[in-house]
Amino acid sequence: MNINIKAPQFCYEIGKRNNNEDYIFPAPSTASEKSRLFLVCDGMGGHEDGEIASKTATEAIAEYWSANPHQPDDAEKVNQAITLAVNKMNHLVADAKANESMGTTMTLAYIGKESVLVAHVGDSRIYQIRPGSGIIYQSKDHSLVQKWVDAGLLTPEEARTHPKSNIITQVIQPRSLAFINPEVVVLNDIEKGDYLFLCTDGITESIDDYYLVEIISAHKSDHKKMNRIKQICLKNSKDNHSAYLIQML
Repeated sequence: MNINIKAPQFCYEIGKRNNNEDYIFPAPSTASEKSRLFLVCDGMGGHEDGEIASKTATEAIAEYWSANPHQPDDAEKVNQAITLAVNKMNHLVADAKANESMGTTMTLAYIGKESVLVAHVGDSRIYQIRPGSGIIYQSKDHSLVQKWVDAGLLTPEEARTHPKSNIITQVIQPRSLAFINPEVVVLNDIEKGDYLFLCTDGITESIDDYYLVEIISAHKSDHKKMNRIKQICLKNSKDNHSAYLIQML
């Protein structure tokens, strides 16, 4: 099987915030059917330079991927790309160009010839959705409430609205390499019509999994599907909300 994609659709919205701390790759309006690497990052820290963290991480990981085309696309490559991102953050802090409290989540999807490599850090999410079947793959948040769900203390529905749902247990930030353990998965079960959806928590706080599957499975254009997601988030989310929607061919 040779995996090709339709023209990707993106969401990159400031929402009800004063600034946008999210960052996506490829940059807005630049992704095409030839794009293979996708990143969606959510900076944190408010005035503590969250937007610098997400931009630095996104650009560093994309830079590493581009500079090492012959390296196997695996967990080692993801870790080395993250190492470059952290080192760049360390230099920014050392040069007093950013605050050491900055940090960012990260979601990554690399579309190979026969499989898709996905990886994440934090509570931004990656879904593989198959219309007619539902969720084939969903990343598990690195968050406090997810730990409680795993322990049977909360249901997934309770976790979505819990007052501590914003506490994450992993983040890419200066001097953080010893604490980062990204989830890296190779998706081999890919069928024509499947979707990849990478998104920040500004979207998942507004749309539950059931409704997300319903929107993406609808018999509408991908552009209309993403616009529907934007409309819901603009109404319900208090956060920035960013995403990539990619259909497999």
